[in-house]
Amino acid sequence: AKPVHAFSPSRRPALFSARTFDMHKVINFLDTIGVMECVPGDMGPQVLRMTFINASSIKDRNAFYLEAWSEPSDIYPKNSRAHRPPRSGTTLDLGCEQMEIDWYGDEQEIVIHAVEYSGSTQSRDLPFAEVRIPRSAIERYARETAAYEANMQQGTRTFDLAAVEWKHAIRRKLRFQDMLMPGNLFTKILAKVGEENGMHVPTTDEVDQLREENERLRAQNEQMKSLSSSESSGKCGMGCAPCSANRAKELRMRVTVRFELVPRRSSDMGMAKIVRQASFQEQRRR
Repeated sequence: AKPVHAFSPSRRPALFSARTFDMHKVINFLDTIGVMECVPGDMGPQVLRMTFINASSIKDRNAFYLEAWSEPSDIYPKNSRAHRPPRSGTTLDLGCEQMEIDWYGDEQEIVIHAVEYSGSTQSRDLPFAEVRIPRSAIERYARETAAYEANMQQGTRTFDLAAVEWKHAIRRKLRFQDMLMPGNLFTKILAKVGEENGMHVPTTDEVDQLREENERLRAQNEQMKSLSSSESSGKCGMGCAPCSANRAKELRMRVTVRFELVPRRSSDMGMAKIVRQASFQEQRRR
């Protein structure tokens, strides 16, 4: 068996086992000012490389692309190319397309969304399937890849992508809203306008709490209806909580992905100085 790579997760120090968002901010800040480049090799910054091999059992026939990011994260997700499901068969070759995201060791999970491609603006695209992969699983897959780099079966898994919850789809919409106006500023403006008119404008957290409470009450109501109907017919009316949960977790597609944790390499500045300028730009300078 191949020895464990120096950058494998098993060699990570205890400092990087923290899972709090505050630790993530600290590490991100240190990396921004260049401190992380000076730490020993087995503690240096890493990159999670995801290789997307194929997609199968695709329920939707529209074009889509994949988004991937870590939680917690301060940056926007990485996007794949747009793909269109094949007319015949249900398996789509993703061409081993790779996406890389920074890895600090304090991530809680990796999120992969399948997003329907509208063809106009990205802010109009809505995710229709997702999977959330815990950090412990990511590190286990990365150890397999480090030990058997030539064996594509090692470190590769097939994941079921279930239907996206409504609140997660809305959060993606708010991501593009925050690019034009930060969410906290927008909330303060609405709160100020509401206060001047004698109205209370709920915050995003309050809306989420109300929605979760409504969903819980709706599930309880449906369960009570199903119990009353089952007593008379002896069959479930598909309104009980387990059936509702199964519908929410409906399989929309499967994706096969390979995971690697590799050291983040810096470019050779000396090499960059001897690279020629693009010829069409040289002509413009003259």
